[in-house]
Amino acid sequence: MSHPAYDLKQNQELMTQKHPPMKISHNVLRKMLKNRRAKICLSFMLFIVLIGIFAPAIAPYHPEEPFYHKILEAPSKEHWLGTDSIGRDVLSRLIYGVRVTLSYATLAVFITFSIGTMIGVVAAYVGGIIDNILMRIMDVFLALPSIMLALAIVAILGPSLTNAMIAVGVASIPGFSRIIRGASITIKSTGYVEASKSIGSSTLWILRRHFLPNITSVLIVYTMLFIGIAILEIAALSFIGLGAQPPTAEWGAMLSEGKSYIFDAWWLSTFPGLLITMVVFAVNFLGDALRDLFDTKSSG
Repeated sequence: MSHPAYDLKQNQELMTQKHPPMKISHNVLRKMLKNRRAKICLSFMLFIVLIGIFAPAIAPYHPEEPFYHKILEAPSKEHWLGTDSIGRDVLSRLIYGVRVTLSYATLAVFITFSIGTMIGVVAAYVGGIIDNILMRIMDVFLALPSIMLALAIVAILGPSLTNAMIAVGVASIPGFSRIIRGASITIKSTGYVEASKSIGSSTLWILRRHFLPNITSVLIVYTMLFIGIAILEIAALSFIGLGAQPPTAEWGAMLSEGKSYIFDAWWLSTFPGLLITMVVFAVNFLGDALRDLFDTKSSG
């Protein structure tokens, strides 16, 4: 029979050992920059973000400034991407739309991230009846596509960009919490978590010291992927009139306006649609590249 003092010392050594598989390597950024697809997508997203930050300096006109003598003017030297139905410059509205679309999508994902992570980690760590209750509630919401759930929430709260952001963030919580729970269950069964429990470490200390560092890679990858989903869903809600309201320069709302002039003013819907597609593809490809890098590390 082993001596209690020896067991305690062994548990302390186990508890303080390096966290294995899922902890982020310092070389991930360097590896990502060697990945051609990831490098292109990262450069594109940085470019888009910088455009949003410096929109007032870059945009040739104010996004709400009308040129009544140039209504529905095709792309020209003065208005590179044409004008809309009341003469506003489409390029300027797209540039300012970067701020609106990305900021609200990021806030929506922050709601998903914070609440979904809490539910997933608590369900995995506590287990038992708490886990069953939380996951059955999540399963009920997962029975509906997230966009349908977002529609229901906006219908209750009322049409606005803020409410659309809240709806998209809340609607994505069930899927996100399921992912985090799966990753957390793997961490719960490791030796250093059991060792921490055996010497009386507090729950908060265990979660902060062992759980969160080990699921960081999962959080980063799926947060990136959920940003793409949030951009699409916020644009979709704005497209049907439940998101951004006039005269807000938002890509989904611009796309909705352009559908009425699809044959007479093709540029109104073409350019917002292309920008939404490019940004969502870039975010998704970047998330896929990050997932491949983390999986490669895990397998190595």
